[in-house]
Parts: sequence; structure tokens; C-alpha cells
Amino acid sequence: MKKLIATAVAVMMCITAMADDYTLYIVANTTTNYTLKQVQKLTFENGNVVVNLKDGTKQTTAISAVSRIYFDLAAAYATQDVNQDGTVDTQDVLVIYEFMQNQTPESTIGTEDVNQDSAVDTQDVLNVYESIQNN
Repeated sequence: MKKLIATAVAVMMCITAMADDYTLYIVANTTTNYTLKQVQKLTFENGNVVVNLKDGTKQTTAISAVSRIYFDLAAAYATQDVNQDGTVDTQDVLVIYEFMQNQTPESTIGTEDVNQDSAVDTQDVLNVYESIQNN
């Protein structure tokens, strides 16, 4: 019985560790993403998707604006597929460029921030371009 409990605890710890590698994506007018390490709680309240982050902030998106919500492995390739069509190509570069051209102080940065430095700039374009060249 002790071996069974020890095995169960070990499996649960592994599952928890693997979950940290996933990213939560919320696709609405723009796509926002959060690593599961950042997320404390995800709820649906008063017609909104509410993401409570561990830093104490809360991000709210109207359910009516959401086209999909999903979890995906946080892989470099996945972050470079900006438009999330399953292919890293020039379309991803165009999405970043369009975001840079239309960015305002109120803009929500989503998948356009490929290198996840909290800014959408030429470095993000270069990361996607390098990925295209290497594949």
C-alpha cells in the first residue's frame, strides 16, 4: 500500500511539472497568451473570461469576442507561429509588422511578441525569419 501511495504521489508531481510547460492562449481580437506558471486561476464570470495572474493582476476578455481558448506546449516553434495556422512563414512576419504599424499604448500584446520580451519589434520579426530560414 505504501508503494502504491508513493507511486501515486510521484506521478502527480510529474504531471504538475509537465503542466508548467504549457501556455494558455485566448484568441479574440488579438491573441493573448500566458504560461501556466503565470496563471493562478481561469474563470468565466459575468460574460467574461477572467485570468487571475500570480502577480496579482487580472486580465478580462468578453466571451463574445473570444473565438477560441486552448492550451499548447510552450515550444519555440509554437511561439513563432504568430497567426497560429500551423506553419511558420511570411504570413507570421506580416502579422507582426501589422501589429507594429497599428500599435497604440492600449494595445494588448499577444503572440506577436515572439521572444517574449514584452515588446513587439524587429527582434520578433528576426526570430520568425530565422525560423523560416532554418526549416
